[in-house]
Amino acid sequence: MEGKSAGREEKGGEINKEDEEKGKVRRFPYNLAGVSQLKEAVMERKARTLGDFLTRREIRYVEMYTASILEKFKHYIKAVVIWGSSKTGIGKKKTSDIDVAVIVDDTDVRRMTRPELKERLFQHLLQRAYPISKRIHPQPYLLSEFLEYVREGNPVIYNVLKDGFVIYDTGFFLPLQRLLGMGNIKPSKECVDKHIAISLDLLDLAKSTLTEKLTYDLEQAVVSSAQAVLMELGYRPPAPREVAKFVEEILVKKEKLVDEEYAKIAKEVVELYKSVEHRERKEVSGKEFDEYFEKTNKFVKKMIELLEKLRKERGEQFMYEIAEKLRKEKEELEIRRDGLVKIEKGKKEIEEKAEKLIREGLGQR
Repeated sequence: MEGKSAGREEKGGEINKEDEEKGKVRRFPYNLAGVSQLKEAVMERKARTLGDFLTRREIRYVEMYTASILEKFKHYIKAVVIWGSSKTGIGKKKTSDIDVAVIVDDTDVRRMTRPELKERLFQHLLQRAYPISKRIHPQPYLLSEFLEYVREGNPVIYNVLKDGFVIYDTGFFLPLQRLLGMGNIKPSKECVDKHIAISLDLLDLAKSTLTEKLTYDLEQAVVSSAQAVLMELGYRPPAPREVAKFVEEILVKKEKLVDEEYAKIAKEVVELYKSVEHRERKEVSGKEFDEYFEKTNKFVKKMIELLEKLRKERGEQFMYEIAEKLRKEKEELEIRRDGLVKIEKGKKEIEEKAEKLIREGLGQR
């Protein structure tokens, strides 16, 4: 009878008053705390399948990959879960990776450290993925590590639990996912404090890394350009610490090619980087960096001018090999189709080649 009444309620939206008076129908106590919200959540929740967020081909990849790793590690794998943009659809592209979290039981491993075990697992999982699809991106999680992350409220693990779609489970992952949905997995105060501390450390790291990187590049620009001119004149390339001395003794006093100002610039820029490298200076202000950049730019331009002058005096072409390579590469950046559409092609690749050429050149000094 209750079923019929419930059916009437769903169909017509109203309950027969006569049935209600006779006690045949019991009104649901909607005023209980949280019940209305629970009802809405249940009504809105829909059963989801892999087909809701993966193509047929991607589903086939995932099925083949899961079968492959289970064949190899079945007794150790606790769960295989799809997550990331493949699951949420946020930022997903046709070429996006298919993120696969593989949770592995490590409780009986004694001869390897966690990092060693994870690295070995990753290599094995990757070897199984590549023959199927290079888009599959496996991420191994050790069982002991995963549980620690759950207790700590690790953001990555939180998202794996929240958004993860289970492909294979031994009864480990789904209960945790349900506990999270019930609000029973919450980050501890220690976890909150840890993340604040990490953010402060990362800010310091960003500042120091940026400072060291920028001052290093300025120093290398001065050193490399000075070495080029000195080698052109037949002298040995000086070490960074010797550059200022060589510029003063050879280019200023002996060859009389530049003013004392350039020896001073070389000394200042090299000493700036050394002070940052040895942690005597922790930061360089934007204004200071601009000043040092202008000095370095002036120094390099002068060295190029000298090199051009020396080569022209001997009737040689000025353009050097690396610069010529870069110039040709940059000319290939812009291609016109039918004289109408302008397309940039391979820009990132060209930039990477340029960076490689520069670094290889520095490594040969």
